[in-house]
Amino acid sequence: MRTVATFCFFAALLCCRPALAQTYHPNPALGELLAKTKYIAQPANVGGKNILDNSCIYKDSFSLSPSRMELETCDVAKATADFTAKYGRPDATAPAPGGKTLLEYFLLHNDNSYHVKVFVGCSGGKTETFAMVECKIEKNRAKPGPPPKEGKPFWKQLSPF
Repeated sequence: MRTVATFCFFAALLCCRPALAQTYHPNPALGELLAKTKYIAQPANVGGKNILDNSCIYKDSFSLSPSRMELETCDVAKATADFTAKYGRPDATAPAPGGKTLLEYFLLHNDNSYHVKVFVGCSGGKTETFAMVECKIEKNRAKPGPPPKEGKPFWKQLSPF
């Protein structure tokens, strides 16, 4: 039992290796999907607007999405085919721990470069997907929180003089 757990741990590490030098390219359908996808909030994470913005908040960080049901039955092959037909062919595909399929995309969206990993697997007899996004090169930052305050008092900001 301990050997199986150790093997699963090392398999997960290999699966989630850092991205090598890659060519990032636009994928409007996938970019729009992720721009509308919420992220899993962490207590120490101030958050962003979506999973893409959230992945750019801290350097060398990543953001996870909650699972989304794709099929009412357990069929990883069909769900993978449906996902790639809708959001384009991935840059790489590999098996992932737990019988999942890993789809890797190197996405260029709003001038930022992202390494997107979409996991397709079964849970509770249904097929689900979730995404892990790493912001690799950030050029267009959407900072979280309120806009910075000016040095003038509030009443002077409203005054035309």
